[in-house]
Amino acid sequence: MKSEKASGAPWQHHPPTYRAAEIHQLASWIRAGASGSLLGLRGSGRSNVLGFLCHRPDALQAYINPAKLTVALVLVDLGDLPTSTVGDLYRVILRAFYEAQARFTTDAQQVVAQIYTEHQALTDPFLTQSALRKIFFHFQDAGQRIVLVIDRFDSFSRMVTPEMAQTLNSLRDTFRDTLSYIVGIRQSLTYLADIDLPADLYRLLTTHVCQLGPLNAADARFLIQRRTQVSDTPPSAEEMQTMLMLTGGYPTLLEAVCRWWLIEVDPPPPDQWLPHLAAAPAMQHRLQGIWSGLTQEEQLTLTELVRGRLTHQATPTPMQQWHAHVLHNLAAKGICYQQADQWTVFGTLFVDYIAQVGGMSRGRIWLDPATDTLHHGPMLLDTLTAKESAVLRFLSEHPGVCHSYTDLIVNVWNDEENYNGVTNDSLFQIIKGLRRKIEPNAAQPVYVVNWRGKPEGGYIFYAEGRPT
Repeated sequence: MKSEKASGAPWQHHPPTYRAAEIHQLASWIRAGASGSLLGLRGSGRSNVLGFLCHRPDALQAYINPAKLTVALVLVDLGDLPTSTVGDLYRVILRAFYEAQARFTTDAQQVVAQIYTEHQALTDPFLTQSALRKIFFHFQDAGQRIVLVIDRFDSFSRMVTPEMAQTLNSLRDTFRDTLSYIVGIRQSLTYLADIDLPADLYRLLTTHVCQLGPLNAADARFLIQRRTQVSDTPPSAEEMQTMLMLTGGYPTLLEAVCRWWLIEVDPPPPDQWLPHLAAAPAMQHRLQGIWSGLTQEEQLTLTELVRGRLTHQATPTPMQQWHAHVLHNLAAKGICYQQADQWTVFGTLFVDYIAQVGGMSRGRIWLDPATDTLHHGPMLLDTLTAKESAVLRFLSEHPGVCHSYTDLIVNVWNDEENYNGVTNDSLFQIIKGLRRKIEPNAAQPVYVVNWRGKPEGGYIFYAEGRPT
C-alpha cells in the first residue's frame, strides 16, 4: 500500500552535484561574463536546471569563488509577460529582482526592495526603465555581476517586438561589464525564422550553447527516489534498474515511469513493463514531444540506426557521411552514445517509439554533385516540375537564408519571364506544389518555411527539416 509524504521545496533536496557537468559549463560562462543558451528538448528538465542554478548558490560555489566574484542570478520567466510591451518587460524583470532579493547582499536587498516597492504600480515604461537601471547601477558600483537567467526564451521570441528585443540588447550594451544572459530554449534560435532579435543579441546568445540531455546515473537514481518516496516500499534494485534502462535517465520519461509505478496496484514483473508503458497515452505524448524536437534528418538517422541499416563502409556514400555527422550531433544532445564502433539510442522506450513512427521521417534534402540531382533522404526527387526543381535547387544552394519573394523570382525565373512579369501568386503556386511533394505535412512546413520580412515576406529553407 502506498501512502503520501511531504515533498519539500523543489531544489533544496537536490544534491549539490546535481547536473554537475552542465552547471560547470554554465559557471564557466558566468566567470567569464559571457552569455549563452541552455538548449534542451521537451522534458529534458531545462527549467529545473535553471532553477537549481539560481536557487542553489552552494552548488555554484564549487565552480565560482565567492571571495573573488559576487554574482546575483535572477530567474526571469518571460513566458509570463501579460502583454508584448516594453513596460511589461521592465516590470517583469523588476519583479524577478524583488523575488530573488534573499540571495543578494544586505545592501542590494535593501536597494531592490525599496525600488520595487516604489515602482511596482507604475505603468510609465520610462519610469520602470529608470527603476531597473538604478538596480543595475547599484550592482555595477558594488563590483557585482548580474546574470539574468531567462527561461522559455523561444516562447518569448514568438511574441517579442523589435522594441522589446532592442531593450534586452541595450541593457547588455549599457552594462556590458555587469550584465550577462543565460537563456533556456527548446530548439536552436536558428529555427525561429520569424524572430526579430538584433544581430548583436542573436550572436551573444548563440556563441555559447550548453546541450541538455538525459541525467547521469546518480542524478537519475536521485529523481527516482524523490518521485517514489511517497511509497511505503521503495522500488527494488531490479525495478530501479529497469526504470533506468527503459528511460535512459531522460527526466520526463523517468517522471512518467515513476508515476505509473506508484499508480499500478499489481504491476507486472519488470521484464514485462515495456509494452505496458509504451502503450500508455501519457508516455506516448512524452515520447512524441522528444521526437518532434528533432529535425527530419535526425529522425531518419535514428530510424536507420534502430533498424540496423547503419553499417560501416570503406567508401561511404554521401547519405552515410551525413548519417555519421548527424550521429555525432545527436550524441551532443544525449540522444545516442557510442561505445567502440557501436551507436546506441539512450533508452528502450524511445527505441521502441522510433521503431513505430520512424518510417514517416523524410531526411535531408540534398544535391548530389556527382549526378547533379536532388534527393530527399535516400530517395531521388524525380516528380518535381521544372520550375519546382529550379526553386528547390536555388534554395538548396542557399540554405538558412531569408529569401524575399522578389529575390526568388529574380533568381529562378529567366530574364524573358521576368521581363513579361512574374507575380507573387505564380511563386506561391510553385511553393504550394513543392510542399505537397516534400513536406511531411504541407500545412505545417518544416523545409520551406514562411518568413515575414519587411517590406515583403519570403521563405527560408532548412535542408534538414527543422523541428516542429
